[in-house]
Amino acid sequence: MIPHSRLLLLTAALFCGTGLLAPTVMAAANEAPLEGAAWQQADMAYKSYQSGRYRDALKQVNVALQLRPDVVRLNLLKIYTLQKLGRLGEARQFGEAAIKRGVNDPALRNTVKNLQQPANAGGAGKGTSAAYNKGFPLATKGYTAYNAGDMPAAEQYGEQAFRADTSQGPWALLWLDALQAQEKWPEAVQAADQIIALNPPNKSDVEARRATLKRSLAVRPTQQAYQALITNKPAEAAKLAREAVDLAPDVTSQRLLLVTALLQSNQYAEAEQAADEGLQLNDENTVMLVMRAYVRQLQGKTDAARGDFDTAIAQDWLDDDQRRNVRLIAIDGALAAGDTARAEQLLAALDATDEATIKRRNQLEEGKKPPARLTTALYPAPAQSCTDTPYGTQCELLPSDSVTGPQGPATEAYAAYGRQDYQEAIKQSRLAIEQDPNNADYQRLLTTSLASGNAAQTAEAEQRLSRQLAVTPNDADLLIQRGYVRQMSRQPALALQDFRAAQATGNAPPTVILNQAYAQAALGDSPGAVKQLKKAIDMADAHQLEMDDEQRYNTRGAIAGLDREWGATSSLGFRGAQPTTNTTGAGLSTAGDSVFSTNELYWRPTQFNDQNGMLEVYGRLTNTLYDEGSKFRSDGFIDPCSGASNPVNGNDTNSSSSVTGFPSTIGSLGVRYMLANTGLTFGLERRFFLGSATRQGNAYPADSNDQCAIQNAVSDPYASRQGVRGMMTRYQLDSDAGGWLSYITYGFYKGTELRRNENSWFTMDGYAQLGYAWEDNDATFTAYDTDAAGNRSRELAKTDGQLKRKQLFASSEVRVGRSYIFDALGPNVVVFPHLVGAVDWIWQKDQATGLDFGNNPLINLSNVSSNWNLTNDSTSWSMGVGPGIAVRYWFREDHYNAPRSSLNWSMQYRYPIGGGATERAKGLFMNLTFSY
Repeated sequence: MIPHSRLLLLTAALFCGTGLLAPTVMAAANEAPLEGAAWQQADMAYKSYQSGRYRDALKQVNVALQLRPDVVRLNLLKIYTLQKLGRLGEARQFGEAAIKRGVNDPALRNTVKNLQQPANAGGAGKGTSAAYNKGFPLATKGYTAYNAGDMPAAEQYGEQAFRADTSQGPWALLWLDALQAQEKWPEAVQAADQIIALNPPNKSDVEARRATLKRSLAVRPTQQAYQALITNKPAEAAKLAREAVDLAPDVTSQRLLLVTALLQSNQYAEAEQAADEGLQLNDENTVMLVMRAYVRQLQGKTDAARGDFDTAIAQDWLDDDQRRNVRLIAIDGALAAGDTARAEQLLAALDATDEATIKRRNQLEEGKKPPARLTTALYPAPAQSCTDTPYGTQCELLPSDSVTGPQGPATEAYAAYGRQDYQEAIKQSRLAIEQDPNNADYQRLLTTSLASGNAAQTAEAEQRLSRQLAVTPNDADLLIQRGYVRQMSRQPALALQDFRAAQATGNAPPTVILNQAYAQAALGDSPGAVKQLKKAIDMADAHQLEMDDEQRYNTRGAIAGLDREWGATSSLGFRGAQPTTNTTGAGLSTAGDSVFSTNELYWRPTQFNDQNGMLEVYGRLTNTLYDEGSKFRSDGFIDPCSGASNPVNGNDTNSSSSVTGFPSTIGSLGVRYMLANTGLTFGLERRFFLGSATRQGNAYPADSNDQCAIQNAVSDPYASRQGVRGMMTRYQLDSDAGGWLSYITYGFYKGTELRRNENSWFTMDGYAQLGYAWEDNDATFTAYDTDAAGNRSRELAKTDGQLKRKQLFASSEVRVGRSYIFDALGPNVVVFPHLVGAVDWIWQKDQATGLDFGNNPLINLSNVSSNWNLTNDSTSWSMGVGPGIAVRYWFREDHYNAPRSSLNWSMQYRYPIGGGATERAKGLFMNLTFSY
């Protein structure tokens, strides 16, 4: 059932579009609405009339009139149908009968009056004028030709008859009818202008007919405008839509087309003016009111937009669904403006279980920072639901995210795709196609869903698109969609071909340049990709490509990443755990307070960087700037020969001497390969012991038998007589000494990037690393006597051998928290309070081999083994958790590049929760990293 008020407007539109004697229908306002069988028969009658099937229309309107003889528009429709059939006398008689039945309407009376004059034209009566007598025979020939279907003759005789006697308005209508029947719309409009200039008695009817003709004349530019929009030529579409609106200013669908075209060509002020003009014709036009509200919000005119939305919501003729849609569109406007209070107020009136309400409630709770400037990409226009009816094209506006398809599998498929349940979307799309195989929208939905499925489904999507392109090879939309599918299928070369072919058609959207850029990047052509991305920004600057702030920032970020062939990092770590940064090569923290320095320079050869991953060649210098050294409390001494424990006074003792500065420097040259889309990095590096302290140190066997042999040699009476008090062994590596390090790192990052459209967001990052370091260096081992304080004194013996060290380690750190933008600190400063969890594990095996001290005058070391295990092959691990905070400042950005450098400081305090080496897992940890 159509509501009465809307049916009235639709009927008026029909009568203005049929080319009939134009009435007004205001008197029909008190009629009860058509419904049931009467409405169905009337609907069929209107459709038959519009398609020229006048005999069918007459049968159908007769049935409708039997059910509802009181309806003025049905009586008028029968009269017009009889007129089209050439049964003018019958039409006049029916009209007169209807008036006598009580259907007393001005439009009906006017129509019957117009019919009476041709009926009396069968013969000239007394008192007729000479002009009438001259025109009458011509008019008779014209009507005869018209009824016989000879429209050119009817046109000719109708014009001649009217020009002979301009007081005969029906003869003017005969002229116009004949032109209209031939679809000579421009000539008919011209004829109407000439008729009106001659001031006929039915001037108002001719004016209405002229408006109808102009609507017919507007069809062509309207169609051309739609086609221009389809081929992404919004400026041309706007020009054509303006032509259509000038011809038929009262057709809402054409004015909506104009507003849409102006929006798509970024002419926001002009779009608002077009909506204004529509509202001047009808200030209660809901579609124009909501569109003006949207355009005003798009321009930041929040108060004016709110007024329009409120006026539309308050319209009492809207049904519940229409009012819900307007309210949802208003909520979208409030969210876009960051007006959370208004969004909350509007949401309160909606069903809390409605999916659209839940979605907007979630958006409200996310609290995203509104962008500084809105665009149609960031704030999409309402969706348009337009339907061709017997009364003309009728449009309603829906929220931009609405599904406009029918209920059932198709709707389920759209919903499943929206929540990224692609398998369900594929299943439901197939069901929808089974029900309606010829529905192009369902076919596209299936292809789109398949493109997001598994490898076999993606291949099916490509096959479907290829079949369609075999029929229409220059379809830009299909080429772009196949390019997307090929890109996802890791076929960037074929994807690039499709994107370029789409652009060559001239019908591709401007965004195709971005598609080409990312395909080139996947091929490893980073310079070419950067060139295209910079061109895209230039197009956005020239308003040739719509790009909101977030899209522009992401594009600049891609340029910054792809254009980077080299970079550098420098970091300071206070007991900080970072992958492969400290002097042992392991990503571990130290037991005592210490500060490590790491400086790295890397190079990315572009020819090795594509969709599979990224190769980096790097050089690194690592050293210790400060080392407090670890401390322990001495509670006793275990004799290596007897195993007896001897207590001593407890004292805090440094476990190692502190070596800092250049003597602690280790250099590395390495390569690492970051596997795309996995977070995995594989690395191998050669390490060079540059600092003097890295090539020397103490060697003491871990095995008790070797310790006992040394103790016996020192306590031997002969050695005692020589004044030997103890033995300390030092090693010295050659100047070319070094080692190797291999590692695998897994990194995961969520929310670590700089965001411009949010005040805060969830952040989680971390890494896990497994590494293996090994060394095999020639060494000179020197045994020294010790003094009373335990320091080395004179040399006892010297030998050449090898120092072998192996280390297997694993470390991991996870940080979870929320990032915040603080405008007071600057737009590029992110503060990240978080909780941290860290764990490390290490296995160490050091050996001194090939030792041969031999006999010497001071001490007999012949019983000492030639191979010493310097460690007990033991493992240790630690685990700690605690609070932390990090601050990162991003800089070095320009028109084309997002920030390319950063300064990051983090501080954590950890509490040990596991592992034997708890001293490594507790206390204060800090890192300061500069990335260029």
